[in-house]
Amino acid sequence: MGGRPGVPRDPERRSRTLPFDLRGGGRPPRSASSQLSRVLLGFLSVLVFAVTAGGWAVYTYANGRIGQVNLDLGDDRPEESEGATNFLLVGTDSRAGLEGQRSDTTILAHFGEDETVTMLSIPRDTYVTIPEYTDTDGRKHARHKAKFNSAISDGGPSLLVRTIESLTNMRIDHYVSMDLAGFKSITDAIGGVDVCVLPSDHKEFVAENGRTSRNTNDPMSGFVGGPGTVHVGGEQALAFVRQRHGLPGGDMDRIRRQQQFMGAVFHKVVGGGVLTNPSQLEQLLSTATGALTLDDNTDLLDLRKLATRLKGIASGGVGMQTLPTHPPTRAEGAVNDRGEILVGGQRVSVQFYNPADLERIVAPLGGSTGSAPGAGGGADATEVAVQVFNGSGIAGLAADAVDELNGKGFRATNAGNASTSNYVTSRVRFGTGLDAAAATLQTLVPGARLESDPGIDGLQLILGSSFDGIADVPVTAPAAAPAATGAETAAAGTTAAGTVPGAPAPPAAATPPPPPNCTY
Repeated sequence: MGGRPGVPRDPERRSRTLPFDLRGGGRPPRSASSQLSRVLLGFLSVLVFAVTAGGWAVYTYANGRIGQVNLDLGDDRPEESEGATNFLLVGTDSRAGLEGQRSDTTILAHFGEDETVTMLSIPRDTYVTIPEYTDTDGRKHARHKAKFNSAISDGGPSLLVRTIESLTNMRIDHYVSMDLAGFKSITDAIGGVDVCVLPSDHKEFVAENGRTSRNTNDPMSGFVGGPGTVHVGGEQALAFVRQRHGLPGGDMDRIRRQQQFMGAVFHKVVGGGVLTNPSQLEQLLSTATGALTLDDNTDLLDLRKLATRLKGIASGGVGMQTLPTHPPTRAEGAVNDRGEILVGGQRVSVQFYNPADLERIVAPLGGSTGSAPGAGGGADATEVAVQVFNGSGIAGLAADAVDELNGKGFRATNAGNASTSNYVTSRVRFGTGLDAAAATLQTLVPGARLESDPGIDGLQLILGSSFDGIADVPVTAPAAAPAATGAETAAAGTTAAGTVPGAPAPPAAATPPPPPNCTY
């Protein structure tokens, strides 16, 4: 690996950790192995902040109101791994009873021993293998394929955790669930918040209700507002973060909305006087804690750890990933062009995933799917424009990386500073159809995280402070992809069509990833 000239290596960089255990008394950190949405994460941060500000009496009151569940996980679990901790964060549509829930959003939050935080969102319609289980009536159900969100509705939190552990081979240490129905009361408790909606010409016909959805008017979720600044209370806030149809970027735009909303809530609580208003604070604590369920190995002090490590979400300091999925094709078993398959004789709309995509995400976190993270098809990485951002605050880092990448035949340009300078781990962000090119680039930046984002063109490399130069390994092109249909070609993002190999790259728009202050 080539080091940066004039910048000495820090041999202790990888060994430094945050003061992870905050319980006091000097107990050493707990050993561990290892789409709840950003909305839940924001409320957890707010709750912990409020409890911390209120002192021990407030902590005792709040902790006593939180529901707890005993997880029956058995002995056949992934092994523990020293120095890492995994939280499973779940947003459900109901807290009434532990069976019959549906997980609207699920995130696996991994805290690495090297100070990195990675959050993996798993779409609820992903078609996965559900482990065998026994239901509340004593009936045994064999291992089977089903939608991911059926795990919690069929077997409660225990089956959901076992499904995640089976999928990733990562041990879940803490389970945190929030009732998104109670979310409305939480938002009303702080008087609502302002959100910002961008104008868009995108529209989507939804066969389910025979109506057309837009980002400013969605009959499915009930959200109406914008473009521009919109004040949302409980009902409209819930609709804002749950809207799935009519957004130009689909689920990615939904995630950006949730991220924006989290920042707005935290700002309102911390800077809007909620913490200094006894009646508002009491109402917030009462509604927030009443909407939470933790496993019996987790309490508010564990949530404090969570909030402490997630401070960098809004500024980009936390790696956010979503498992890439796609509607099944007829060749993959779909019975129509809408991507529906037959399950128990019923047509069901599901999303398929490539195990190699999941492997690329979980392998750096200590997990495994048993599949090789093959490059798959797609464009040669050296044919795709790479924008390099400096996210470290170290002067000259991006310029050095650009020189090294161009020396290996890449089409790299210096895009300046990222929107924040507190990245530790580097990121390789890629647009639609460029997962193979991104995987190739990742091999040159050891320790970098892959992040898919259909809203960008080409590749983006955001350099963190742990970056120590481009690795001295050969660049190999991925295997040839099968011929794509016209629709697939149109969706494949940007490639170097019409360019001469070795010719200078055309200027790229040097726009850093924007902060989440206004979204579709």
